[in-house]
Amino acid sequence: MQEKGRKQPEIEGIVRISQCMIVKNEEENIERALSWGKGIVSEQIVVDTGSTDQTMEIARRMGAKVYEFPWINDFAAAKNYAISKAKYEWIAFLDADEYFSHEDAQKLLYYVKGLQNTSYDNLMTSLVNLDRRGNIMSVITQCRIFRNLPNLRYEGKIHEHLIMTDESSIVTADASKELTICHTGYAKGEQKRIRNRSLIKAELLKNPNDYRMLGYLGSDYHESKQYEKAEQTLRKALSLIPEQERKLYGQATSRTALLLLITMAENPKTDRLALMEIYQRVTDYWPGEADYDYIMGRYYVSLGDFIHGEQHLKQALDILEKYGYGNQSALLSAEIKKAWELLSVCCFNNGNLSGCVSYGMMLLKEDPYLMSTLMVLLRAFCKDLEGSGQGEEGAVQVAALLGRTFYHYENLKDRLFVLRAAMAADYRSLVQVIKKELFTSEELSAVEQSLGNNK
Repeated sequence: MQEKGRKQPEIEGIVRISQCMIVKNEEENIERALSWGKGIVSEQIVVDTGSTDQTMEIARRMGAKVYEFPWINDFAAAKNYAISKAKYEWIAFLDADEYFSHEDAQKLLYYVKGLQNTSYDNLMTSLVNLDRRGNIMSVITQCRIFRNLPNLRYEGKIHEHLIMTDESSIVTADASKELTICHTGYAKGEQKRIRNRSLIKAELLKNPNDYRMLGYLGSDYHESKQYEKAEQTLRKALSLIPEQERKLYGQATSRTALLLLITMAENPKTDRLALMEIYQRVTDYWPGEADYDYIMGRYYVSLGDFIHGEQHLKQALDILEKYGYGNQSALLSAEIKKAWELLSVCCFNNGNLSGCVSYGMMLLKEDPYLMSTLMVLLRAFCKDLEGSGQGEEGAVQVAALLGRTFYHYENLKDRLFVLRAAMAADYRSLVQVIKKELFTSEELSAVEQSLGNNK
């Protein structure tokens, strides 16, 4: 989080945070939205834009200052009204379906205090989008913690963003590796899509060539599975991005290009040359976006083209390592294990057995009970060791390696898991070694009966 060339400031004195949010019919979320800030923030401001449920009552009961603001189809106006009610020097502006974990909330004051005597106006954090089951859909970066300055306000009726009203630059500190906001809003996205679509179309009536609004409309079409409309709209948005903004990473620029690439890759009617033309263009504009190569890698694997799949997936991981994920590479960051799994499959099919083993081992270190990954790993070992004439001796080594690295053979569950994987991989010498070395005769009889396998 320290700016280059600057000495890290002393953390001293009292720094206070006003937590702000705008809400409408958030009775399911409002308690959690306010709970994370208890004991951390100095005041909680809730601006209601027309709730018909118990949102305001719950917020008042929890001690928040509740205001009403008539909805005028303008998110920036509502948020700026909330900011106008804040009296402390820093603002945390999270939506009702967003929250910090207890651990990260405890760290928030420390980071804000560290910025107090610097020129930073803004604190960037990670934001993880979660599905209904709590699984990570994507990881992006957001600036939701900022100074309470009279010239720092939101702009935009839809997909609003912070600006300096005097046209000066916002100075942002990066805490995206230390602080993460959890967002659950995609779990009930249809209602929001309908609302947002009407606002976007209203803006496009005023300016049909607004590339930002076209990008958001294309995103809406994609989420609604209207792929032809999505591609047409996103192509137009990409063509209208001003040249001076083609190196800027953000929702309206690099993410619009990514969505176009995804839309085309998911459409079975897409011409491969047309897809490659878009890929070449967007990687020229935004070379630090690893998701472009990740999408191309997934695309080629789906076609059974493992050579190009391996090339693009490796390139994606190289870009992620070089540039990081600040405001970019959200999809790959969320699906890093999926990328390793695909790479393992590509390497196996391309005869790159050492690569297959390497990626498979990385995956199993994260989760040893990935059956498909262990099967591919065992097929690679089988092909390599039996191809070199090591047969049973190699199988003994593989069984020992698995026991040292991932599995506890004193646990029947782990022995059964490895045995099933070896059988599914058709690694016969390993199956025999496992049966002989890891099971008693009584256990083996019961296992073979349960598996329906009397070999």
